[in-house]
Amino acid sequence: MENFVSVIVPVLNASKFVDEFLEAILKQTWNGKKMEIIIIDNGSVDDTVQKIKKYPVTLLVEAHKKGPYAARNLGLKYAKGTVFALTDVNKIPDEKWIQHGMHALMGAGADLAGGHIAFETNRKSKPAHIIDSITFNNNKKLVLQEGAAVTGNLFFYRNVLDKIGYFPENVRSGMDVWWTKKAVKQGFKLIYAENATVVCKPRELGEVLKKSFRVGQSHPHNLKEDGRNTSYILATIIRTFAPPKINQLKTSVSNNDFENSLPVLWLVAWLSKIWMAFGRLNGLIKWKQIKKHTNT
Repeated sequence: MENFVSVIVPVLNASKFVDEFLEAILKQTWNGKKMEIIIIDNGSVDDTVQKIKKYPVTLLVEAHKKGPYAARNLGLKYAKGTVFALTDVNKIPDEKWIQHGMHALMGAGADLAGGHIAFETNRKSKPAHIIDSITFNNNKKLVLQEGAAVTGNLFFYRNVLDKIGYFPENVRSGMDVWWTKKAVKQGFKLIYAENATVVCKPRELGEVLKKSFRVGQSHPHNLKEDGRNTSYILATIIRTFAPPKINQLKTSVSNNDFENSLPVLWLVAWLSKIWMAFGRLNGLIKWKQIKKHTNT
């Protein structure tokens, strides 16, 4: 049977991204008869919804539960596809994104595929943009080193969802890593689809710090699931407060040809680590509450 792809994307006050994103999705080389595009609004108060209505896509509204996982879950429940392709509205897909993702899945006989997430940065990018690009959404590292992937660029077959269930909705970030790790632990094959590329619009400083805190919140739960004890997690939190090492930072940004001063970049990197440490501490305090939701 020919695979039918359901593209599922949550949005919230995303007016500045909607047009570019949907135009890129509608230019996919994957045959239009074999796909559907489902956009789930999570309570936008700008003109996001009005813009979406101009395009030939399915628009759903998740008005009762806040968070991207709740929105994705609604899309998954509605979707007709045999394969789900997940991404975010601030990640612009290459025109062959679906084609490469599907070819990777089928060619490797895999159940899930994490695609490549590039960042729209250049030598004049702001320090926050550079830190965002080297800190988050490294699907290659996640897939190859941790057996996990993020929903910013993820393909998987319906039978994975049938076995694993929907995403936990009480934590805003990090549950995609937990969910994909769970799938791998239960015997599903996850691969890295290097050619299935989306290009992420980097965040400003305030959003980078919020992202650091949110991602940090999920880490204690995920570490517990990997068998780590509380002492190990506390030691990890303490180390996270430490300033970044200059040489490691230089290595991380070497490919970005960063034009601005290294001290400013170092300071932003440290602020991001501090916010992540506080997020991890908060996540440890709330660990039992998070665990309860992931077991339902």
